[in-house]
Amino acid sequence: MIHRFYIKNFASVRDGLDLDFRIPGTTPDLPHFRKSKACPNVRLPTVILLIGANGSGKTTLLRALKETASFITDSFAYHPDEGILGFLPFSSNESQSEPTRIEIDFEAAWFSPDSDRPSLYRYTLEISRAEPLDLLRERVEYEAIHTFPKGRPRRVFERCDGKPVHVAKELTLRAGDDRIASIPPTASLISTLAKLNTEPFVTMAHDIRSIQSNIVGSEPWRLPDDLAVRRYQVSQELVEKISDVLPRFDLGIKDMSVYRLPKGSTLGFDHHGLENPVILPFESSGTRHLVRMFPLFDSALETGSLAVLDDFDVEFHADLAVEIMRWFRNEDRNPLGAQLICSSHNLSLLDDLEKEEVFITEKDQAGVTHAYGIRNVANLRRTENLQQLYRSGVLGGLPTFG
Repeated sequence: MIHRFYIKNFASVRDGLDLDFRIPGTTPDLPHFRKSKACPNVRLPTVILLIGANGSGKTTLLRALKETASFITDSFAYHPDEGILGFLPFSSNESQSEPTRIEIDFEAAWFSPDSDRPSLYRYTLEISRAEPLDLLRERVEYEAIHTFPKGRPRRVFERCDGKPVHVAKELTLRAGDDRIASIPPTASLISTLAKLNTEPFVTMAHDIRSIQSNIVGSEPWRLPDDLAVRRYQVSQELVEKISDVLPRFDLGIKDMSVYRLPKGSTLGFDHHGLENPVILPFESSGTRHLVRMFPLFDSALETGSLAVLDDFDVEFHADLAVEIMRWFRNEDRNPLGAQLICSSHNLSLLDDLEKEEVFITEKDQAGVTHAYGIRNVANLRRTENLQQLYRSGVLGGLPTFG
């Protein structure tokens, strides 16, 4: 689970933006807040919703998470002459030459002696640019992972441009190791050493790659029908799970099956009153969207991983979106502590969430994105209706027209 997320000089985020998801100690002990396994005195939300006007930066925040994860796992494959993909700075003359910095505090069990008790880690990445607008000359200025035994930071590894790489003794590597010397200036240390089949970096990359997301570039990605069919074709368990869910949201559907055709396969939906199944291309847009998204929800819940989803409910009925959030908030449905960080324009979701689960994004007159938790809004009582308060403008982040 993610505890904290810091971004500076990334797309519309110019100044340091710090999102702290840890729930204040004065907050009531509500059942859908999860106690951290790494820090027993910390509670965390399993659902984090970003709301705000169009263009306010919701996708930017989610994309920063997704691009950082992709950099950690895949950057060894980047061509050195192509620069570092996905980390455009804020568009101003001053910011174009300044570094981009990302920090993520999260839980993992990579070096924990007790696998049931993960540790708190901080991943830090800083990308520098030789000259303004020269994105092909980006390089890793700084990259590190720290852990926090007894609350104090301890380096797992630390890499600073022009200096020897520091690695903790349990990594069985030394600064002069040929594998460390082979790290490109445009690639992550984790990605490089995972590619060279070096543990624990293989495990690190595998765990981070388990993050589920629909973000590719600056827009939500839709799983193509052929890939969706393939997901279900290789997993009868997944077919059974969604067949159990679908009738609750589309009262006409009895179940779903994989049907083999002369030129491939498709998904068919048995409906009450119909003799023949309705195949996927002819189903309602909401049903098709649920079929495409369900493997992402299920994988996160099954593995206890992170789901980073932009406009995840764009074609869902409001009650379906609420139900999906309840999957993550319910401990029986989500025993491993999967976390959903998502954006939506569906304000009815606010009726089912607590103020610690909602963050507002705003953009000022200079085009700079700001974000804050509505728990920080002064004099906000827990019993108040969040949707009404947002619509009234009390919480901020409301679009203006005219």
